[in-house]
Amino acid sequence: MDRWPSTDEDVGVVGADTGISGAGVVGVTGAGVSGAPGVGAAGVGAAGVGVAERASAGRGRPGPYRVVVADDADGLRELLCLLFDTEPDFTVVGRATNGAEAVEVVSRTGPDLVLLDVAMPVLDGIGALPRVRRAAPEAHVVIFTGFSGGSLREQVLALGADELMEKDLSTGVLLDRLRQMCRRPRPL
Repeated sequence: MDRWPSTDEDVGVVGADTGISGAGVVGVTGAGVSGAPGVGAAGVGAAGVGVAERASAGRGRPGPYRVVVADDADGLRELLCLLFDTEPDFTVVGRATNGAEAVEVVSRTGPDLVLLDVAMPVLDGIGALPRVRRAAPEAHVVIFTGFSGGSLREQVLALGADELMEKDLSTGVLLDRLRQMCRRPRPL
């Protein structure tokens, strides 16, 4: 997948039932690493150092980066979660369909990384951003949006976001940029 779909219709999951509240069905073939020779759930990198152990360097707690994904588009939210679940240095600890849920989930889970959509019902991402920042001051917060523009970037950075990333990034570039950001300590 080179570009992220922007709506549930783009990924063909409208009205699908997964048994997960608010989730759409998304089929992914061969997305996991469990069957790869020599690679376990935590992943193994060079010199036998686990990917999750490298991810935790400098954070004060072991394990992969803990992620909350907040987006009202069910299909996109679930695709992001599936993507993170295939990476040994990320683990999804929460999902939200609107800004109010995002604040509650972030408060409850204490994530390292929050992906926050701008256009969501109940409370949009811009309204949720300062509350998310207060709930998890050490978390990296990324505004993940289909909208672009210098004024939006300036606005979200002023409100406490660490970065604004557009949804049209390739999955590889998205993951690389998120890893680079998570490796840097967040100034408080």
